[in-house]
Amino acid sequence: MIRSQQLDRPALRLHISKRVRRQALVPLRSAAADKLSLIAGYQAMALINQDIARIFTPCEEEAERRLTKFRRTQH
Repeated sequence: MIRSQQLDRPALRLHISKRVRRQALVPLRSAAADKLSLIAGYQAMALINQDIARIFTPCEEEAERRLTKFRRTQH
């Protein structure tokens, strides 16, 4: 059995840069800030979705007209 006096304890020296120390002191984002950023993201996506719908609606309407015409000719 090894006795504690016989163990060689390693001498560890860590160098932490000033930049890393400063980053460690920066507070983490709060849950409220995360929710606000999600809200902003959803608002931006809503505008994008409106544009997509506006652009593709005429194409979808034309496709529906052609499909309806095709179905009528099949019966």
